[in-house]
Amino acid sequence: MKPLTLALAASTLACVLALAWVLGTPAPSDPRVAKLESELKEARDMISQLRRDLANKPVASLPSTTSPDTSSLSASRLQLGAPAAPAAPQTTSGALREMLKNPAMRDLLGQQQAVQIETSYARLIEQLQLNDEEKAHFKKLLTERAKLEADLGLKLLDSNMTPQQRQQLLAEAEKNKVAYDETIRKFMNNDADWNSFQSYEATRPERMQFETMGRSMFSATGDPLNAQQEDQLIQLLAQTRQNPTPEQAALMKNMTNPAQMSEANLQTYLEYQRATNARALQQAAGFLSQPQLKALQNYQEQQMNLIKNGYQMGSMLMGGK
Repeated sequence: MKPLTLALAASTLACVLALAWVLGTPAPSDPRVAKLESELKEARDMISQLRRDLANKPVASLPSTTSPDTSSLSASRLQLGAPAAPAAPQTTSGALREMLKNPAMRDLLGQQQAVQIETSYARLIEQLQLNDEEKAHFKKLLTERAKLEADLGLKLLDSNMTPQQRQQLLAEAEKNKVAYDETIRKFMNNDADWNSFQSYEATRPERMQFETMGRSMFSATGDPLNAQQEDQLIQLLAQTRQNPTPEQAALMKNMTNPAQMSEANLQTYLEYQRATNARALQQAAGFLSQPQLKALQNYQEQQMNLIKNGYQMGSMLMGGK
């Protein structure tokens, strides 16, 4: 299977996982992003309340889909809380799809991505020794790229999309990848830095997940990972992701199509993931202590729950088709 297809499958999964995370999970504690997290807290509380309301009853009205100003989080909060014109009752899935079209919700998801970029790329930025202006520009490029990837993932959740439209999205994904690769390479202006970036990129999903959830879980054991152990674990998890069995790869490709997001396929995917997790846990025993191995097992279980919740969210977004 082409690397782009696997990356697209991972992008779709990441999109629904990010949505599940924003709607139901508190943000990690990290001094580098304390200011961002404090600004997100009130909006996240509002989203949690909306989620509870949507789950308990049909929605008679939706947040306004127009906003005079979404350039700040304050504007986003106002928009989410603004009364909407009366509308026909909708199912939870329909309301969630409409909520994702809301600029305020998209802004919230974008800020969640900014938090992830701030944390997961911090070590690379330090390694590249960028000055303040270069850091700001680099983060902007990464954030813009993440937004395009998220938009693509949300489009793929449309169960009414034709095969031809899906092929067009694949072509768009390839075009975006080439364009951003070229832009970032020019920004690096150095083969060694570009190679470091490429190496870092190969483990991007694992680094984001670790910064979001894993670091705090290992720290809670009283035996946190040192820098070398972090790198070893991230490399190990990346290798297992990048080398799926043929059956896993085929299933991942199929599940980029919402019509294939069935309960049976989800359970099969989870079975594959459990086997992959068991292999990773066995290999990690070579460089982790017993408390750290227990933390890794808990980390894997949390990821399994996020995968399940994410795909269920995806199914809900497309109306349970």
